[in-house]
Amino acid sequence: MPARNPAQPKATDESIRAVKRTVLGRLYGRAPLPNLVGLDAPLNSIYALLSQTALNNEGNSALILGPRGSGKTSLVQRALSMLSHTNTNKAYHIVHLNGFVHTTDRIALRDIARQLLITQDLEHVLIGSFADAFTYILNLLRSDDESTAIPPVIFVLEEFDLLAQHPKQSLLYTLFDIAQSQQTPIAVLGVTARIDVLDLLEKRVKSRFSHRQIYVHNMASVEEFVQIAREALCIDSSTASEAFAQQFNKRIEDILTSSTVSQHIEDIFEFGKDVRMLLRAFTLAVSQISIDNPLLNASTVESQFALTNTSAKMKILSSISLLELCLIIAMRSLTQLDISKYNFEMVYDEYKTFMSRHMMAVSAGGAMKIYKKPVALKAFETLVELEIARPALVSVGEGSSVYGRNDLLAGTAAGIRAPKEYRMVQLMLEPMQVVELVSGRVDIPAVIR
Repeated sequence: MPARNPAQPKATDESIRAVKRTVLGRLYGRAPLPNLVGLDAPLNSIYALLSQTALNNEGNSALILGPRGSGKTSLVQRALSMLSHTNTNKAYHIVHLNGFVHTTDRIALRDIARQLLITQDLEHVLIGSFADAFTYILNLLRSDDESTAIPPVIFVLEEFDLLAQHPKQSLLYTLFDIAQSQQTPIAVLGVTARIDVLDLLEKRVKSRFSHRQIYVHNMASVEEFVQIAREALCIDSSTASEAFAQQFNKRIEDILTSSTVSQHIEDIFEFGKDVRMLLRAFTLAVSQISIDNPLLNASTVESQFALTNTSAKMKILSSISLLELCLIIAMRSLTQLDISKYNFEMVYDEYKTFMSRHMMAVSAGGAMKIYKKPVALKAFETLVELEIARPALVSVGEGSSVYGRNDLLAGTAAGIRAPKEYRMVQLMLEPMQVVELVSGRVDIPAVIR
């Protein structure tokens, strides 16, 4: 067993296990963060809606909209936690449904009964309509006295857009109808990443919905993004001794403020603001904490960030030809001119333009030639096959559009028979990825750089 580094702080085996359990729970999403960064406004709105139902017997419904990884589920969990700590002895029930799991209304109804701790056999009830069966289940929540009211029920519908694709949308109609009628105090919270989810609802379902929408946005600044990592990694005296917690948190601060890690965090922020990708980069370093090495290893964190930021697409791009790289640069130039869709002719013209512009610098950075159009078209088709450039959406009828993986090559995309030189594509790379690709190649002449 290696000797313990005397510079490392003292920690017991129990405190190390507690730190790993606490921090890894936050990183993997099993435990909530101490504070939700930048989400105070939507949190207050959700808590107010739930408290009106749980405490005042009001019926409510709302949709929580936002991109994936923005914190929608964490907001609902925090609001429910706040509600449970409210100074009241009033009972209420919580039901969680998920569009990935509850693929039919019958499956959803059975799980509603299970979560409400109803043990009665429901086979004879499921024969009738969904609304009658649901009302019957709610009535079972009454006590023996028929005059008593049904306790409030909070329904959390994850992946709401998938539930909206059920035939007839009986589940959503019944929930919204009961919430609107105010006869039974229920709150319906739909959680989805689809901003157009209301267009999926039938007219009768829309008429019962309150049209209250709570928007959750991604982090507005890199500082807030870093603060999320700080909230997930730092510990307090309830997890370990105060002296160890201070040293542990100081190491966290040193890692987060180092130039290498800061650059990696900024890259993740610019790429997609994915909080889960940010937190996953720390999991290996946290799992390696031990009595001999109780603090996070900075080199491990940096290597994990480097591995996280290196996508499979970038690995493929590292071996493309110089001509294919020049075509990617040409497509990036068109994108910077606010041209989001382009065909080979447009890309080739842009390629010739910037190559001609740099031909005067041959003596400074090495010779480059302009390839003929048939050769460039073959390189362009290779980029499409690698899905670096993807066929753009093309209209095929009123209110519909489609694209296919090999539309550029096959020429049969829903009847589109334009020559392949004129079929529109889009570059599937971020501008920073193109810059990283160019900077990582040593065989690129200075005229291209």
